[in-house]
Amino acid sequence: MRPVVVFGLLHAGLAIVRSLGRQGLTVHGATLDPNEFGLRSRYLESGRRVDGVDGLLELLRELPERAVLFPERDENIELVLERWDEIRELADVPLPDDPDATRRLRRKDVLPDVAAGAGVDAPRTLPAESPEQIRAAGLRPPLLLKAVEGQEFALTFGEKAFVACDLDEAVAGWKRARESGFHTIVQELVPDSHEAVWSLFTYVGRDGEPKASVVGRKVRQGPLRFGTSAVFTSADDPEVHEVGQRLLRAAGYTGLAHVELVRDPRDGGLKLLEVNTRPPVWAAIATGAGLGIARTAYDDLTGNDPGPERTLPDGLTWVYLAKDLWVSAQMARRRELGPAAFLRPYVTRGKVRSVFAADDPRPALASLNYLRSRA
Repeated sequence: MRPVVVFGLLHAGLAIVRSLGRQGLTVHGATLDPNEFGLRSRYLESGRRVDGVDGLLELLRELPERAVLFPERDENIELVLERWDEIRELADVPLPDDPDATRRLRRKDVLPDVAAGAGVDAPRTLPAESPEQIRAAGLRPPLLLKAVEGQEFALTFGEKAFVACDLDEAVAGWKRARESGFHTIVQELVPDSHEAVWSLFTYVGRDGEPKASVVGRKVRQGPLRFGTSAVFTSADDPEVHEVGQRLLRAAGYTGLAHVELVRDPRDGGLKLLEVNTRPPVWAAIATGAGLGIARTAYDDLTGNDPGPERTLPDGLTWVYLAKDLWVSAQMARRRELGPAAFLRPYVTRGKVRSVFAADDPRPALASLNYLRSRA
């Protein structure tokens, strides 16, 4: 049994650690931030803070066998791609052998062309290189201004995108982002779509075929309307599965991927929002015994046949209590959420907690320090 290294130990990384550790695999953890609460998991053989990719390479070289490396977040993947050849000498990674296949999906300015080649609709999107370009683009407000790639935009501004009701607001948002060093894209906003955001989280095997998949939708998110999930539920939608897999196949992608789509209320069609070449924050819904997506990836990467694709049934709900309290309070003040709707995810039988686990309680305690550091 080859060792596992999980690089990044927040919600998704912790879910992978627990899933593989409970099955008896030797799991090591590496983080860039000592406040990442997954470092406290009992299922880690060892855990350490590493100084960038050099520290990660040092850890991989110390292991007695070739490892399987799971990068958790965009910043972790960026570092892995920087030294891709060196990393691949020491570990197998749930990403395509060709790093350009990963980069094409990560870059929001390139993604619309990839989608067009796959026959997947997407909102009109253009690079935002200057105020003149934004004004001359011919896009119809309202508009979204997003970073070309990565999660640093959200960490800097506390929101994944700027919403602009007109071109003047779009230009003001561009200037604000550029002053902080961000290259951005501008995209037409699909109206009234925040309750119709769907996801496919999948592992595509080395043979190009999907091996494990979950489809679901955001129930509540933060920041409101354009944030990451506070509550997420699995749901059966074959069209989401088909469109997401078609896009990944056209891009020549293998490994773990999270495809986010929106169902346009104007025509009922699906439109591509983004692709993350990493597990989503709600990955724990897919790492449990019901699907075991992390073990599926491990088996495939170590040369064992994971078998035909497995999918997660609908009705399983992931909840991030700390975030949901904040989000739900805002929704309640707007009269968008009542007590019954708030409680519904917490009384369902198929509930998955974001951090707490009875057999591994220390990360939940450590997450309080993480939340304080983020505040």
